[in-house]
Amino acid sequence: MRAIMVGVDGSQHSEVALRYAMEIADLAGAEVIGLASVAGDFDGEAPLDEHAVEELEALAALPEAVVGWFRDALDDCAETCARADVEFTAHMLAGRPAQVIPEEAQACDLVVLGAKSRHDSEMVLVGPTAVQVTRSCIKPVLITRGEHRPIKRVMVGYDAGPASGHAVEWVADLARAGGWEVAVVSGAMPESSLAEGVEYAATLVETRGVTPETMLVEGDAPAIIFEQARAWQPDLIAVGGPHRGALSGFFLGEAWPEIVEQADVPVLRWR
Repeated sequence: MRAIMVGVDGSQHSEVALRYAMEIADLAGAEVIGLASVAGDFDGEAPLDEHAVEELEALAALPEAVVGWFRDALDDCAETCARADVEFTAHMLAGRPAQVIPEEAQACDLVVLGAKSRHDSEMVLVGPTAVQVTRSCIKPVLITRGEHRPIKRVMVGYDAGPASGHAVEWVADLARAGGWEVAVVSGAMPESSLAEGVEYAATLVETRGVTPETMLVEGDAPAIIFEQARAWQPDLIAVGGPHRGALSGFFLGEAWPEIVEQADVPVLRWR
């Protein structure tokens, strides 16, 4: 992992996202890219990074107060990363975040976005931008919650599909460096092919020097994930989320949006 992109808008939620991005970057030896996407009075339909001149003109057309707000937010991120000795690069682009972030994410390995805590309000917790980015982005997306809590325990939802396999690999690669405890949970019946897959996933984690717990519980994916999370208390949940129309395992399939929306802790959706 070389680059982690974090959405920056000057809010408390984006500050929390930065903290998680820094934590993972420190473990992976990656840089953090802070992306501020500033929407204004333009159609935003054309690819904004196609011509540098058009990009500059779009930013110049925005009110100085708006541009200044995002510039200050990026400067704050740079200072925070500098204090932690994490490499940081700032980017400010004109356009709607839901469109700009997936486009720019193609040059990074992970996208981190902040969302509300489950205790913030009864309103929708994952806003439309995070929902759209999570669905459209071809790179892994980590949705964080209301406050930063150092990652020590990670639960992975596994269904033998390629996406959940990648999630297991990602966790395994960082678990030893971070001292993480790992649990692999699946809706597998004992002695089934999926149960065998879970054992294979556990073995993969063990090759990184970490012995995971395995949890085989019959049922639907969201219910199982939430039930096991209440008992095991992870700091992060990792699941696979295939593209629409892609072949996926029966356990997770299209259940990941519900997991992202309702989880009390950050959720990584891997593709």
